Amino acid sequence: MTATPRARLLLAAVLAAVLIVVLAWMRAAADPPVEVVGDSPSREAWKTIEYDGVRVDVPSAWERLDMGDCEFQLKRWARPDSPPCVFEEGIAFYDSATFDPAHGPGVVREIGNRTPTWGGYTYVGEVAVYASYGDRALVQDLLASAREAG
Repeated sequence: MTATPRARLLLAAVLAAVLIVVLAWMRAAADPPVEVVGDSPSREAWKTIEYDGVRVDVPSAWERLDMGDCEFQLKRWARPDSPPCVFEEGIAFYDSATFDPAHGPGVVREIGNRTPTWGGYTYVGEVAVYASYGDRALVQDLLASAREAG
């Protein structure tokens, strides 16, 4: 027995509705974006970025790095010439529930990836903000600027 044209149309409408619901759910379930929300209110030539309700001020030359081909998919900002899959410098956001640091909060000297840097993290709500750079004062400024949005 073949379906009538009306039954086929109804089936197509139901399938389209299911597809729309699935796509909407997938979009809602995706990670929140990291966006530039404006100029830094406290430093000239810096901008403010926001991720999941957390704002951080970063140098205006820094950009979000494309980590699509990296083993770890981080939300990371650094100088545009930084290698995306080697975390030598920049700032990254982690879900605090899965963040497993090698040291306590604050800034410490790190020797990773053959380049000595300063690194540290702070928690803002449910997000861990991690910063690394060759200049200790810059790392401290990055972490000190981490705050809840709003």
